[in-house]
Amino acid sequence: MLKVSSGFLREVRRGARASKAHADAQLRAAERACVLSEAAVARVDVAQLPANRPIEDFYASAKCLSSNAFLFGVFDGHGGASCSRHVSTRLFDYICASVLPKHIVADVPLQERIQWLFSSADPQFPGDFEEEHRKNVEEFHRRVKDDAEITTVRKALQAAFCALDDDIAKGALPDQGRVSRTLVSVAASGSCGVVAHLREDHIHVANVGDSAAVLGVCNHGVVSARLLSKPHCIDNTDEVKRLRTAHPIAESTTILRGGRLLGELYPLRAFGDVRYKWPADLQKTVLEPLGDTAPQGLYTPPYLTALPEVLYHRLTPNDRFLVLASDGLWEWLEPDIVVRLISDHALGAQTLTAYQPQPGITLAQV
Repeated sequence: MLKVSSGFLREVRRGARASKAHADAQLRAAERACVLSEAAVARVDVAQLPANRPIEDFYASAKCLSSNAFLFGVFDGHGGASCSRHVSTRLFDYICASVLPKHIVADVPLQERIQWLFSSADPQFPGDFEEEHRKNVEEFHRRVKDDAEITTVRKALQAAFCALDDDIAKGALPDQGRVSRTLVSVAASGSCGVVAHLREDHIHVANVGDSAAVLGVCNHGVVSARLLSKPHCIDNTDEVKRLRTAHPIAESTTILRGGRLLGELYPLRAFGDVRYKWPADLQKTVLEPLGDTAPQGLYTPPYLTALPEVLYHRLTPNDRFLVLASDGLWEWLEPDIVVRLISDHALGAQTLTAYQPQPGITLAQV
């Protein structure tokens, strides 16, 4: 029989505690919290764990002052951080510019409609880029205001996503024979994105790619997950059908190879990623001099879109919290496990809060 010394066991336990403390410190290093207690939002909590350096994922939260709607977004970048950083600081401006007339509660100038709660990226860009962004948003606002077909929040969100993506692509085009390396890097890299638009008790979730939104619902004391988004990848048969239907049948064996778009890209919808949107001759002019080449099988672009799928939910008293996260979370944890962990954590936080009796209260009253 092997006998293990008590000293060895103490060292093992000490090491386990140290490892747990180190892991806990890493998980908490980028935590942020904001107490709102406004409308349906009690508080906002954020946690971020870098999968690579520099980190390619960003988050943002803000309030649209013209409609009193809250906006929360997670943006999962790939091929670099340029596109996801850009989208995280730009998209909400487009969304605020597309507010439906019936939802306007305050006459706020277009450039002052956003009240940032917090963002993991600096929303300020160099002056030239800021001016171009302002012009783009103003032009989009004029188009939306005169578009009789944009009558719902769903259509407004879709218009905002697509307009930003179009402007990202246009920004990378040559201007008098010159290209901006900064704007080309935004267009050539890519980003998934999931945004929750919350106005009163109405939630619209707009999703592009494989990030996800999950609602924590409590029924009869049991917390369960309700999905408020669908992933845009090969696991989604409707998405695969949409993609195949949009291209000639002769490409049925080349569009998806190895579970990826043109054998390369995992998400089937994304911002940026102009290598899957531009024709080969344009890529040869703009991207090849900077080291990017067109993917094999690029016959009938565009193959990629930033048109979001928008799902609607009306809040009920049983809806406790909403989780927005990139695929980095959902690859490891099922939605039901995530909502149970959050529910248990919230319950523990309430339980561990020290009781503070009112002044003058007696023990019998307690």
